[in-house]
Amino acid sequence: MNNIDDILLSLKKEIDDLPLIQEYKSLKEVVENDEELKRMRQEIARLTNEEKYEERDALLEIYNAHPIINNFNQIKEEVKELLSQIKDIISD
Repeated sequence: MNNIDDILLSLKKEIDDLPLIQEYKSLKEVVENDEELKRMRQEIARLTNEEKYEERDALLEIYNAHPIINNFNQIKEEVKELLSQIKDIISD
């Protein structure tokens, strides 16, 4: 490996070790594995396929209001902002 690869690996590890990133990964796992949320996503997909958009939108609103989803979306936005800041720093 060259020096740039080493630096990039080090940066990735530091980013992965940040509490915000750890929280994001933890919440992502919860979202992916929560049975209630899985059923809701499947139902949303079914309603979309059946073109029952009003029902889908109502269920989607309930899904997005779920505390885990709210928390996950908030953390996801914070992660995006952090990565954007890192990108800006690296670009300069």
